[in-house]
Amino acid sequence: MVLLVFFVSGCAGNLSQSFKQSLSVISPTKIDFAELEYYAKRSKSAYDPIPDIRKAYPLVTRAVTIESIDVLYFVEQDKPNQKQTISIRGTAAKPNVWEDLEISLIPDSILGISVHRGFQRDATAIYDDVIPHLRKDWPIRITGHSLGGAIAGLLAAYFEKQGYTVERIVTFGQPKVATKLPEDFVLQVGTRVVNNLDVVPMVPPYTPGRQYQHFASEVILRDGPDYVYLDAHDADRLSVGDFWRNITDFSAKDHHMDGYLSNIQEKVANGSRQVPYLFEENTDSPMVAAAN
Repeated sequence: MVLLVFFVSGCAGNLSQSFKQSLSVISPTKIDFAELEYYAKRSKSAYDPIPDIRKAYPLVTRAVTIESIDVLYFVEQDKPNQKQTISIRGTAAKPNVWEDLEISLIPDSILGISVHRGFQRDATAIYDDVIPHLRKDWPIRITGHSLGGAIAGLLAAYFEKQGYTVERIVTFGQPKVATKLPEDFVLQVGTRVVNNLDVVPMVPPYTPGRQYQHFASEVILRDGPDYVYLDAHDADRLSVGDFWRNITDFSAKDHHMDGYLSNIQEKVANGSRQVPYLFEENTDSPMVAAAN
């Protein structure tokens, strides 16, 4: 099923020459793919029936589908380690597919910024439901795929504003959620994982009237062992300045959570290699660094 079509320029076509040069080298950054696998498994499991989720994750204390928004989430509470993890389902049915594609921004009274209307509605609904089931003295970890990733980003900001400690955010194929995030938001705890051919992270597009931007560092999954790491600043510059995946259409398989999980598991099993964003396959290139 084709969800959307983009007519895009060639790879990095709208970027300055100096920025292109910086994208042709790497700052060695080791990525813990075993940790990413932990979150990827939960983001994939969020699509499963609730009895299966409870069977797979015995620490689940709440698993529910919020009927008004048709989004499922589940909470795990690890009492010995005093941690709690929230996993949020992505797009499950046609009505919330289109939330990924809307571009309307509305003011958010909690965050003091403009945010995506549909994502804000969903994040608010889950926030109101989950708060009675969380411990404020335990740190929170949040994950989700697609729509679930967008909700996770806003939820993290809401929790921070209300005095909770957000320890980690890992999202997969997450679209943009806002024009910016609050200045006190802890960006260093977030990682956005992006399939190399998944264009959903590039929507909604940045326009003068709707200046959507990304937050957090980005890990781009390429085939085999290869991955790209972009810090939050460079990842945002790319999301604003260029449609960097040189494709003309997008199919569901490029965005599917199964693909994310299998790519990560391959890197866990066989090792990974960091490569530059602008990289031509050449194993003798000095721009390539072994990650593990």
